[in-house]
Amino acid sequence: MSTPTLTHSTVEVARSYPASPDKIFAAYADVERRASWTAPDGHEVVYVTSSFDVDGVDDFQCGPVGRAELTGRVRYLDIKEGVRIVYSETISLGSEPLAISLVSWSLDPSDIGTEVTVISQICSFVGDDMIAGTREGLSMALGNLANAL
Repeated sequence: MSTPTLTHSTVEVARSYPASPDKIFAAYADVERRASWTAPDGHEVVYVTSSFDVDGVDDFQCGPVGRAELTGRVRYLDIKEGVRIVYSETISLGSEPLAISLVSWSLDPSDIGTEVTVISQICSFVGDDMIAGTREGLSMALGNLANAL
């Protein structure tokens, strides 16, 4: 069996919301609310543990509803309430890592409310599909966030 070549990419997704940075930050900080809007339709995110603090860790499972086979671990590196969230994220299948990312959420006040920019610097161990999935997942999450607000 051959080992796939590492694939690197930077995924950037941005969206404007008619809500304050504090309201958007609160929607992320509350793990139950976050679980309701981060998964694409037909998928789920189930948090096993959550510690939304600098050096805190979230462990979760994700995937199609009822078949959340992927595991994830987020370690928070920097949190400034209402301003930004920075974390590392590892997505695995069993004991095999699929991707490791450095992710930043920037919450910038705008004329209509807040401009949210999410940047994921991703290293995929399984090729371009993880990068495409990251782009699609972040886009859907930001779309779902609009409904959650």
